[in-house]
Amino acid sequence: MVIDYLEKIKGQYQEDKIELSTKLSAAQNEYKENMEFIKVLEENEEPTFESFTPREVNGVHRQKIASLYKRQQELSQELAGLRAHIAAIDADIYQINSVIKVASEDMGDVPRYLFEEKKYNDDGFKYAILQTLENERQRIARELHDSSVQNLTSLVHKTELCIKLLDIDPIRCKLELSSMNKLIRDIIEDARKMIYDLRPMSFDDIGFDVTVERFLDKLKFSYGIDVALHIEGKPYPIDNVIAITLLRVIQESCNNAIKYSKASTINVTIEYMQDKFGVKIIDDGIGFDEVEESTVSRENNSGFGLKMMRERVFLLSGEISIDTSPGKGCIIHAIVPLSKEDNER
Repeated sequence: MVIDYLEKIKGQYQEDKIELSTKLSAAQNEYKENMEFIKVLEENEEPTFESFTPREVNGVHRQKIASLYKRQQELSQELAGLRAHIAAIDADIYQINSVIKVASEDMGDVPRYLFEEKKYNDDGFKYAILQTLENERQRIARELHDSSVQNLTSLVHKTELCIKLLDIDPIRCKLELSSMNKLIRDIIEDARKMIYDLRPMSFDDIGFDVTVERFLDKLKFSYGIDVALHIEGKPYPIDNVIAITLLRVIQESCNNAIKYSKASTINVTIEYMQDKFGVKIIDDGIGFDEVEESTVSRENNSGFGLKMMRERVFLLSGEISIDTSPGKGCIIHAIVPLSKEDNER
């Protein structure tokens, strides 16, 4: 079958892309770490540090800085090449997806999700799940590295500076200690946000509806957009796995609507049904090409993403539909069946 053949070719392209993306991520991390190291070394070249740093050490620092800048140039060229290669693969995948979309639409009245079901039961999908989990781990590691680890590294350097300044410049030492206090508070706040993103505590305390409502209130306060929450049916407790999955769908849909679709109005509906649970997100943004967007990976692999939305919902034996096109808004509708235990609650 033509579609099966195209899926096989697309799978090969996706495997190549995963390998290149891994190399790209490693190169980006090395580039960031080098820039941080250069920054530290250049700080030690400041006149303030001259009385504490021997000239021989300064010379070594300058050689190291020059070496790092040379490596940064090499990494810049490597990153550009990897991005170009990934972009070429994305273009090929886009073309294949376009042909698959046309071919699948010729299947008549067969529901699209039934056509996709076979794809989500094969080895390629299992590999995609593992890759999704790995991307999530990389995202968490990157957030820790870019925020908490760098702030803690800065604290170490500030502590060393304060030890040197304690006797010769008490006033500046107090100023540095004051900035350290603020930095520690920032680290605590970053850690709290990360913990909340991984597992909102409010699930256990106030339930799904209020958790979603608080998230939408933050969006309204931060971006000044019109956000509304609607509840259909009588609320009941739902499984934590279903709750966190559909919360992620709501979060990613709303964030995409604001950042990329430039929406001014978002309506979120929570649907309590007898044997199913669903969420619907409607925005008035500029929309997007669903086929093209599904083949594009963000540079830092951050965010839940359309692909991960589908995979997580399908893992719960659910269905998700995305109705959008360029110049129009977007409607994302996810429905997950409830287990017998959920129905008996």
